[in-house]
Amino acid sequence: MSDIDEDGDDLHLQAIDHNAPRDDLLEALKASQLSVVKLLSENRKLRKMNDDLLATSSKKRRKGGEEDMLGYKGQVVAWAKGFLFTRALFVYITAFRKKSAVPDDAIGDRFASSQAYIDGMTADLYQHIPEKFHSILDANTYSSLAKDFLREHGDGRSVLISAIRKALPIILKDHKLEANVIASLTSANADRKDNQTLDGLLRFPNERRATLYPPVLFPGSTQNMTEVFTGVVPMQVLRMMFFGPGSLAKGSKPAANSNGRKLGFLEVTDSSLSASGIITRFVLSPDKEWAAKGAISGIDWEEEYRAYHKMLASNRHLPHVKKIFKTVHDFVFAGLELPSSGPAVDLNSDGATEDAIADALRRFELGTNETEEDDMVEVGAAPAVIGNGLDHPTEDPVAAVPQVNAVEPGVIEQEAEAAPRRGGRRRGGRGGRRGAA
Repeated sequence: MSDIDEDGDDLHLQAIDHNAPRDDLLEALKASQLSVVKLLSENRKLRKMNDDLLATSSKKRRKGGEEDMLGYKGQVVAWAKGFLFTRALFVYITAFRKKSAVPDDAIGDRFASSQAYIDGMTADLYQHIPEKFHSILDANTYSSLAKDFLREHGDGRSVLISAIRKALPIILKDHKLEANVIASLTSANADRKDNQTLDGLLRFPNERRATLYPPVLFPGSTQNMTEVFTGVVPMQVLRMMFFGPGSLAKGSKPAANSNGRKLGFLEVTDSSLSASGIITRFVLSPDKEWAAKGAISGIDWEEEYRAYHKMLASNRHLPHVKKIFKTVHDFVFAGLELPSSGPAVDLNSDGATEDAIADALRRFELGTNETEEDDMVEVGAAPAVIGNGLDHPTEDPVAAVPQVNAVEPGVIEQEAEAAPRRGGRRRGGRGGRRGAA
């Protein structure tokens, strides 16, 4: 016999003898059938609950569970710093995705379009981050690694710019700037707009606004595209990026705990050289906070970084570009026994920027420096030495860096070199400084 409640929720089946009356056997069969129906219903409910649990667990894994299990968090800071210093000053979330089936060496011109630039960055990320973590590089599935990387990359850039700003009294020592100008540079929030002294570092006299290739990027402030980025200031900025402010002191060697030593930097890359140029200009500009486009200057720092990157990467095969890299490499890695240097958008720029990029590329390809129709620096006329920003080169690149001292008060005129006539000698006379703000 059996006992069944009205809802069938508390069903108890009792054993019955096969010789029991027919009515009792029918009742037992009915109870058994109801029990099977109830069990089938409960089974369906349990299956649905299991599916829901599996879906929730899978979603948690996509949000970071698998990423955390791989243990990437302890390494992401080093990855982001290394990428910042040697691969890219800007990183995009869209570059964190499944790796293309196209081999890295078949990607083609990374600067042919915005998508090609992102493709190249994706390839760089897969080269830079260990293979163990490649399965979680797709931000569409696993977002935590990409977000952590972008945060650490941005924080590292901010800390770097702040440190360089504090070291400007050392970096700009040879330019003999007024004490109040130096003070305005070391404070990010100071007003530097329309400062004629700084304007003299950021544009040539015949230019009405800051230029893509300003005087500060050249030795002696003399515009010569075969020596761009070899001015003492951008080279000091790059040395500090790699090895910290202690490496700027006379005769110093990079400290063992510096980023470059800890992360094993061995060369000056297209990106690191481009970054040194952009950061040099940014800390001298009126902009107070880092942004892709300057709030005060109106300079599109991101676009101009890509312009530098494109120019250098596209012309690495040219002899004078190789000389630029060797000059910078020898300066930055002075005091370390390292191998010689070797390394890595659609710009959509407008107006003067487009013209400046095209003109600079033309000069690079020709290996000449044309400032006006009648003015040109003779290619190969100057020896391949590391300039110290003054009239005399130095054989020891670190010796060109002044020791840490307080900036002298008062005004001392900066003597800059004027662009020479064809076949002529360089002559001093054009004043880089034009007064104080």
